[in-house]
Amino acid sequence: MAILSRIKFVEDLFMRMAWVIKNVVNAETEFPRASYAKTIIWVVVEGKRTIEVNGFFHEVQAGDLVVIPPQTPRTVLPSSDPASGPFHFFTIGCDIKIGSLNFVELYKVPLLTRVADEPGFQELTKLTADLLAQSLKVIKALHALDQPQLIIARVNTDETAALFALKAAFQVWFSRFLDMMRSYLPDEPQEIDPRISKLCAYMQMNLDRRLALPDLAKYLYISESHLRLLFRKTMGISPSEYLRQLRLQRAKDLLVNTSYSLKEIAELSGFETLNHFSRVFSTYESVPAVQYRKRYYGNAQG
Repeated sequence: MAILSRIKFVEDLFMRMAWVIKNVVNAETEFPRASYAKTIIWVVVEGKRTIEVNGFFHEVQAGDLVVIPPQTPRTVLPSSDPASGPFHFFTIGCDIKIGSLNFVELYKVPLLTRVADEPGFQELTKLTADLLAQSLKVIKALHALDQPQLIIARVNTDETAALFALKAAFQVWFSRFLDMMRSYLPDEPQEIDPRISKLCAYMQMNLDRRLALPDLAKYLYISESHLRLLFRKTMGISPSEYLRQLRLQRAKDLLVNTSYSLKEIAELSGFETLNHFSRVFSTYESVPAVQYRKRYYGNAQG
């Protein structure tokens, strides 16, 4: 017998693909500064470009895997050589979590990996192309191929089966991706105090509520000062900053994937007022929420 229900990790593991895109851009193309609510994975097939992530510059070329955590600003710079060839890469936008914690951060997945196993990389590239083809087939069946802003709320039984098959294909893809990354990952994930893990999950599930520091400390039955110390030691930031990141992440998800009004999004993300939401969003994303929606609603660059 193999009784997986006894392994708690199975319940905590969450995987979902949000998009897969094939990008082929010329030397002059520049992707402006952007950050997404998803983990972004690049499979670079051809060409070379410079990307700026959190103030650091990285040279990206064919054969590389790039992993950008959620809420991480990135800019793709134009090539310094106008005669350089096209830059060809696949983008996967996804949510990979252990409980409420992000897989990429827990396992310290490197931002840039130059893959030495060329046959393995070619296999992953083919899997990515197949995943794109399967995704396009599902979207076409749903009559949404040229309607990126369409929100589909209901599917029939055949469409449900196709979506389950697509989810399974993504899990196969991610498993192969992890095989290639294994030598670059630690033997154990980052150690997280179970109290902080519990609190992070609580925050995630209650973003639409007012969550002040005294409330969070009371939830764990510890003092506010102890919570500040424990949280910063474990997560590297304060509880209030982590909560702000969660709120912004949800807001961006809602801006891009729903037709809710800005006022509704502010409420669902836990901001006190629409003005407060607008001010915080503009400060941390360097673009107003309404402009962010216009740029990415129903679309993604990755």
